[in-house]
Amino acid sequence: MPGKKFLVITSLAASVILFQNCSKKDIGSVVNVQPVSVLNLPETPYNYSNISFPAHIAVALAANDNTPLNNAITDDGATLGRVLFYEKNLSFNKTINCASCHKQQQGFTDEARLSEGFEGGLTSRNSMNLLNVRFYTSGKMFWDERAGSLEAQVLQPVLNHIEMGMSTDSVLARLNRLTYYPLLFTKAFGSADIDTTRIARALSQFIRSIVTYQARYDRVKQGLDMFTATERDGEQLFLNASGPGGPGAPTCATCHTPPMFLNSGAPPFTLPDNGDLGILNEGRFKAGSLRNIAAADNLFHNGSISNVETMLSSQIPAHGVAPPDRAKILSFLRTLTDYTVTTDTRFASPFK
Repeated sequence: MPGKKFLVITSLAASVILFQNCSKKDIGSVVNVQPVSVLNLPETPYNYSNISFPAHIAVALAANDNTPLNNAITDDGATLGRVLFYEKNLSFNKTINCASCHKQQQGFTDEARLSEGFEGGLTSRNSMNLLNVRFYTSGKMFWDERAGSLEAQVLQPVLNHIEMGMSTDSVLARLNRLTYYPLLFTKAFGSADIDTTRIARALSQFIRSIVTYQARYDRVKQGLDMFTATERDGEQLFLNASGPGGPGAPTCATCHTPPMFLNSGAPPFTLPDNGDLGILNEGRFKAGSLRNIAAADNLFHNGSISNVETMLSSQIPAHGVAPPDRAKILSFLRTLTDYTVTTDTRFASPFK
């Protein structure tokens, strides 16, 4: 009993000291301090690090995984990344977060052609989806591949003057004033220290954990389902039919290699755009994944193609498909949609 009394007195004294210290600060500077109760996180973190992928996905991951040795996915690291991904304090006026331009229900992209920044300004490019970025062998990010890794990319939107409008100092100041981050950083990295390297690593862990492997296509590849005749024909056209360039021209699969339907080793595609010259100012852009593309709007770097049906009938040389084949390829592409990733609680906002 005396021991319990001592603990109670000690806890009360610590609370008084904390209150006194906070009261010395300017009230305006602590308005962002929120109780842990604003987060809805499980006592045992969700599984991000030990997913049992189907064989066709596991083989592709082993061959293409861009995860650096110093930033392997952990459950606590990805949990911290999830909180940061939905943290509105990472925008200047606390109105948007990473998920504002990469919406889970939209397959971690934006339904808008160009996304809206913290003050209403528009981004210069369409938001790429964040699905399966772990499988880009080169690790290069952005439409123009200007970031050499995901870790180098994730904070750039936060620091962009149109997107989220923050500075490095303001990011660190904001996060250090929030009461739930010391424990989250300690669980993820062993101490409560908050720095931009750890922020980037946690966000990268969360984003790399967003992998699609539960589409109908995946069930077929596991022998749990079968393609319809139209879907089967569409797959064969996708894999083998040459483009408008005739025999020997690239197929759809050249730049969108199964099973993740991306290929960072393929020559990036060319899309005429006088206002944006892309990679090395050569009019080339990164070839994105086709996973969940049938449910996406506003495709390509500038969002100029409204949907996949329009893409298949477009006049873009590398993407035009003969009219008799369009319905078949579209039917196949629809099997690539993984609806579970758009509703999975592990990837949803943790804020109440």
